[in-house]
Amino acid sequence: MRRIYKSGDSIFNLQVLGDIVQIEGERLKIEYLHGEPGDWKLEIDGQPVRVRWAKRGRHIWLHMAGRSFHFEKAAGGRGSGAAGGNADRIQRAPMPGQVREVYVEAGEAVEEGQELLLLEAMKMEIRVQAPRAAQVAAVNVGAGDTVDKDQVLVELDGEDQ
Repeated sequence: MRRIYKSGDSIFNLQVLGDIVQIEGERLKIEYLHGEPGDWKLEIDGQPVRVRWAKRGRHIWLHMAGRSFHFEKAAGGRGSGAAGGNADRIQRAPMPGQVREVYVEAGEAVEEGQELLLLEAMKMEIRVQAPRAAQVAAVNVGAGDTVDKDQVLVELDGEDQ
């Protein structure tokens, strides 16, 4: 299985070959030990690793070894496609959590990739980012609010800036 992901301006080619994962030519032996959805115990090249994760649509958030990562399936990558309609207008909570910080307000112009807010879920920091340049139409949450999975956090206007 081949996938192409992006994180910020970086593009990553990922290929899964059984228990071997190849990322940009680097091969890693990964063994699933046990876990539940969103919280796995893995062994990566013989080292035990706990991975907390969340997935929504084309987006994947990972927290491991004290670091958080956000990846998005790149357009043109197998199993992905360009988001259309409301998919890039409405930013939803990928999982239940608490809003730690809100960085934008209604009427503000944002750039693609700009952080809109910080959500904490399962001891992970999830940085919700603008999928494209736009104007913020509404911010539906505030710092300290508890949110449910798929709750609308931020709405962007329908037109690119």
